[in-house]
Amino acid sequence: MVLLFYSSYSSAQQVTIPSTTGDLLDPSASNWSGTYGTGYWGGSTNPGSPSGTIPNRIPNNSGFIWGGANNIISTSIAINTALAQAGIQVNGFTYKWRVKNGNANWFAGQPGVDDFEITVDVLDSNGNIYQSYTYDYGHSHNWTNHTGAETFPNQFLPPSYFSDINIYAQGSDSANWAGLYGPEFNVRDSEFKLIFQTNPCHNNPLYDPQCQGYATALFNQQCTQNPLFDPTCPGYANAYLTQQCSANPLYDPTCPGYANAYYNQQCQLNPLYDSGCTGYANAYLNQQCSLDPLYDPQCNGYANAYLLQQCDLDPLYDVTCIGYQQAYVEKQCESDPLYDVTCIGYNEAIALQETTDDIFDDGITDTEIDVVTTTVIEGIPNVMTLPEVPSVQIVIEETIIEEEYDIVEGDALAMEDDIEKEIKELEKAEEEETVEEEEIVVITDDGSDEELPGNSDGSMGDGESNQEDDIEKEIAELENKTKEKKDAPKKTSRNEKIKMLLAQKAIELTKKVEESVSIEQQMLVQRQLLALISYVPGFDYAEKKINQVNFYPPKPTVDHAYARWFLNDPNFGVMEDSQYNFK
Repeated sequence: MVLLFYSSYSSAQQVTIPSTTGDLLDPSASNWSGTYGTGYWGGSTNPGSPSGTIPNRIPNNSGFIWGGANNIISTSIAINTALAQAGIQVNGFTYKWRVKNGNANWFAGQPGVDDFEITVDVLDSNGNIYQSYTYDYGHSHNWTNHTGAETFPNQFLPPSYFSDINIYAQGSDSANWAGLYGPEFNVRDSEFKLIFQTNPCHNNPLYDPQCQGYATALFNQQCTQNPLFDPTCPGYANAYLTQQCSANPLYDPTCPGYANAYYNQQCQLNPLYDSGCTGYANAYLNQQCSLDPLYDPQCNGYANAYLLQQCDLDPLYDVTCIGYQQAYVEKQCESDPLYDVTCIGYNEAIALQETTDDIFDDGITDTEIDVVTTTVIEGIPNVMTLPEVPSVQIVIEETIIEEEYDIVEGDALAMEDDIEKEIKELEKAEEEETVEEEEIVVITDDGSDEELPGNSDGSMGDGESNQEDDIEKEIAELENKTKEKKDAPKKTSRNEKIKMLLAQKAIELTKKVEESVSIEQQMLVQRQLLALISYVPGFDYAEKKINQVNFYPPKPTVDHAYARWFLNDPNFGVMEDSQYNFK
């Protein structure tokens, strides 16, 4: 039988049409399993079997006959052994059962029909029933070959899918007569063959979804095409790493290009990360500018910072500097103490100027005096030291309303009256202190009526010689008086007296400002001081006009060493420039 199978398979494997194996059913009844005896039809009921006599195996091993006992006999076929060749599929099987159900040829002699069934169970590789087929021959008939074929519901099943095929035969004598008069099964003349053909799934499990291993093959195919198909795919980890690295080189330090990507990332987060970063220079400039706006002229706020720096070094750098006004006044005061009444040394300079003016007015115009090297000028020290008068800051409101102007104008008029009154008192005191000079009349050669002192009758007293002596003596006395008159201090003019009074009153008001304990007192004194500063000698405050006089008096040009010293003094140029170059 095995040789026939191989021969059949050998010829069938060349074609794709279905083929069958040789008969796989064991023809000898002695090789079947079950509870049975050996004998023929006659006999009695088995006293040990309440249901009747057990089946008998025909002595020539051709088959079985059943009595009243409903016993089962069976045989088994190993499919994976019967079809050991690779590359084939099991489609099903064909069968032929030779059966007789005739009550020992007395077909009408039994009251009922004896039951008889043949069952075929197909088992898978795990021993579970894959398919079961039952054939019922429980009807009265003589020996008959019952044939047929079965196709498995699933295609492309290789022999390895199966394990065994179990064939069962079961019957009984329904009348349970004494003896064995039930169904008969001829095993020797029966057949069982498997249907098979070439399995296209063998070399290609993806041939059909019903192919065994299709799911695995499809999975492997997807994994081959794309290892990222499933985490269980071979190479999934490497493929996933490659995918993530392609999307972001910073995913893992092992990614190609990780170092460059990390460098670019750090540069993007902070251009100061490295000097090679794009934008490093600009970022570094901004950083330094934030620490010090003077780092570079391009820094935001450089101009303001530079201005503040220069103002700290020199408040006169720009008019916008804090303290510029005070520094400017102090600078002008250094060049000229007469620049402002608040200058230190202002009073000393006033006194020196007036003294100098007196010297020049006395006719010392042609004498060259080097004030740099000369310590004393006509008995006057080059540097005069007067009691220092504290500087006073005069606060003047930025906005003067009309009412305040009227108050200042009234103070000016009152100040003019006070000054005029004091001038008259000074002039009166001078007149009282003036000693009348004795008038001397000299008789000249031309017959003028000047008279010389002598007797009332015109005689010279002691004689003519004494007269000459007296004349010489009188002339000498006259010259001495003329010289004394010339050397006497020049009388102070009315305007000079006014200037002196203004200076004295300014000092008094300054002291009052210092002694004021309230802002109201300071404002009152400041108004008086403002009226004093605003006072102009000769100005008619009632008419609000000044007498028209020549601005420059008709005096010859002063050209001497003292005047030239002013022009050559470097501080003179600084003082003059400061009047125009406000920066």
